[in-house]
Amino acid sequence: MRLYITGGTGLVGSNIIKVAQEQYSDEIIASLYGPPPEGKVDYELDPLDMGDHDAIRNTLRKYKPDAVIHCAALLDQVMMYKQRKSSWQLMVEGTRAFAEACREVGARFVFISSDWVFDGMEALVDEESPPFPVNFYGVMKASSERELSMMNGLNYAVGRLAGVYGINYALPSALRKDQGLGFDLGNYVIDHLSQRRLVGVWSGPNVNDIANPTLASDGAEMLLRLARHNANGIFHCFGSESVGRLEFAHEIANIFNADHSLIAAVPTDPEVLAAHANIRIPFRTRASVEKTMQTLGHGGLGVKEALQVYKKEWVVYHA
Repeated sequence: MRLYITGGTGLVGSNIIKVAQEQYSDEIIASLYGPPPEGKVDYELDPLDMGDHDAIRNTLRKYKPDAVIHCAALLDQVMMYKQRKSSWQLMVEGTRAFAEACREVGARFVFISSDWVFDGMEALVDEESPPFPVNFYGVMKASSERELSMMNGLNYAVGRLAGVYGINYALPSALRKDQGLGFDLGNYVIDHLSQRRLVGVWSGPNVNDIANPTLASDGAEMLLRLARHNANGIFHCFGSESVGRLEFAHEIANIFNADHSLIAAVPTDPEVLAAHANIRIPFRTRASVEKTMQTLGHGGLGVKEALQVYKKEWVVYHA
């Protein structure tokens, strides 16, 4: 299969490329915007400004991929609020441009979305639950999902992710190892425990307290299965179990045989709270993956199982 990947130097994209090559022997073309991969790569890099919609159409006409997996996205919440128009152009209008180009060349389109399309207030959400975003990032993801569902003749799937952690194989120096208000604390915890540093787990206010964390390589496997499937709609490509922030940190310590006394619940950093003063964060999102499991034959790893796989990846990568 010929795959076109956007955001290939990111955490999710780099894992998709690795799994696609090692498990499926796929031919890879990856868009490039910003720093190139830090090492030699055995796939084609395609310089592309995703704000240029004509360039998007031209590049897909050139490569004629079997599928496009659209991972590239803005992640800086504060910047998005300050630059709403340009953010919308990249996140929503750029996604539509890719979808239209895929429809034109007959490629399947897999769009990466997020559990942040929900407000984090329901007891359990599934793939059919109506979205209710509470911040601009969630609004843009939900809007893109809606646009794709209304495009006649589009062969597409939405793969939602949550709390992604893992190794960035393309740009390791860019891997986030700090803690955010979202559930993106896995790499932070592992990095600090591996150096025997104190791990202060933010316990609130305004944090994503519970989610279904996703090991990047496991999410990549599900997204690649979606790229090969013919089912349209929304799929939950994240871990099969929900967990709280503090519990997740202790599960990491268990798997990595680290000192649990290094871990403590602490209030959210006041400077981070001030910077995000008008940006709400989904509180507790517990999600079902039943539909996805039935469709793909794989519903994401549980918390302990995913961390065991990650420990093996960590050992190999740092050998």
